[in-house]
Amino acid sequence: MGPHFGPQKIFDLPTFSEEVDRAVSVENLRAAASATTDPQILLGLGCLARPGSAARREIFNKAAEARREYIPVGAVFALTMDGVNHSAVSEVIARDPDNALGYYVQANVLYYRNEDEVALESFRKGAHCSELRLYEPVTGAAIFKALDGLQLRGRDRLCALTWMACRASNFSAHVMQFLSSPLTDWSRRAGSTEEICDLLLVLAGHLFATNFYNRWAARQALEHAIFGLKAKVPTIEKLPTMQSVISTMLRWPGGDVGEDPDQPHKRLRLAQFLPDTIHRAFAATDVRNTRKACEPSVKLSGSHRAAYEKAANDFVNSGRALIDTALTDPDRILGPYLMGIPPGERGADGRQVVPSATDVEKLLRDRPEVFAAAAANGAAGNAMWYAEAGGPSGRNITRMMEINRAMHSYAAAHDDHYPSSIDVLFEKGYLQPKFKPTSVLTGKPYVYAAAGDKVPAKSKDKWRFVVLYDDNPDEWDCYQCVFASWVGGGMRVEEVKEQLRIRGKSAVVKP
Repeated sequence: MGPHFGPQKIFDLPTFSEEVDRAVSVENLRAAASATTDPQILLGLGCLARPGSAARREIFNKAAEARREYIPVGAVFALTMDGVNHSAVSEVIARDPDNALGYYVQANVLYYRNEDEVALESFRKGAHCSELRLYEPVTGAAIFKALDGLQLRGRDRLCALTWMACRASNFSAHVMQFLSSPLTDWSRRAGSTEEICDLLLVLAGHLFATNFYNRWAARQALEHAIFGLKAKVPTIEKLPTMQSVISTMLRWPGGDVGEDPDQPHKRLRLAQFLPDTIHRAFAATDVRNTRKACEPSVKLSGSHRAAYEKAANDFVNSGRALIDTALTDPDRILGPYLMGIPPGERGADGRQVVPSATDVEKLLRDRPEVFAAAAANGAAGNAMWYAEAGGPSGRNITRMMEINRAMHSYAAAHDDHYPSSIDVLFEKGYLQPKFKPTSVLTGKPYVYAAAGDKVPAKSKDKWRFVVLYDDNPDEWDCYQCVFASWVGGGMRVEEVKEQLRIRGKSAVVKP
């Protein structure tokens, strides 16, 4: 998944349940809000609103009138569920000035606009905040109470809880896990290493204390500081309020969740994506969506088609089994993903003592049958993917990715400049003579769009910088492309052409 550094709207995730759709409709939420004066239920009803819904602010305002401490909670929740924009970020900073979240997200937006010095100052402000607050223990409890009020039970309750957990994780996936990217870019500047190390360590500590999902982003920031920049674990004198958190991070994750030594963190990654796995199971078993959920995105034939259809059938059946298993206790299974890390004891400095394990790890130990069902469903989904990847389109992007890897290996040895042509890769041994730099789909040469260019310096630019593409549009009017970020995917034809025009590559010559 690519990062979103600048302003963005949050995707309106489908629920895959008609009953949940009815319950969270604007009309129903407003009616439920008018029938209660309980501020916690009101907060939960506002949380259930879809992205951009006017009902959210109306209901949040009513909750805040009764309980003033909900004012910053509402501002933070709107940022994470409705979208990143100047107004939303400014409101978080204004309503919750000691919350690092607003400053960090603001820094990413400024970085996107190439206002690096102002962005760095925003990171500094975030680092001086006592913590990064998402208020999940507050909003999670409110969501459970609101679902009680809406009388959602059984399958519909599980669906609603999964939907909300996925929406929360989407913000983490799109925004939180990339907060360290600007700092990583700036660490290459002369004379900035020590400060950047400190900022990365503080950011890691802030993220680590929020929830299980964000602990992976914290780990990424920590590893770059210590292993990438060779930072030393700070002394108590240097970062007194972060020293204990960093020590805890260095020991996380522990080895007490039945990990396979040959595949470290496999079970923890399975746990990380449990809500997404259940949500996809609802998608596959929703009669209104089954065809969309299980149809291949490319045309397949022969053995690939047969393998795909078998895997799709297994995916639907294992999805039903996963839902049935999770229905045994929806609140216990989804609670750890909605409640974040509950407030714990406070140290002498007043800061929260961060636990080494979260409730997700406890769930992984206590309910192994849930994760066994999720693993079976994930295996069926992977089989679908492999069958699809074995088709012409999948083989095509795989071939392009191999060229892209060779491109970047060459650039790493040549001052970050791409070669003047693909032929150079053969001449210098980066590609073997038998390799074919031609489209699997058409037999024509790929279009090499980065000849002689310098690899973009910033992470935000690498994700969209087209290196190579196949000028054979698919049914969605997209070209298959590979990018400077080393990933591959589709990009709209007009977007590719516009990028090349801006880069002065409007008349790209095929190699």
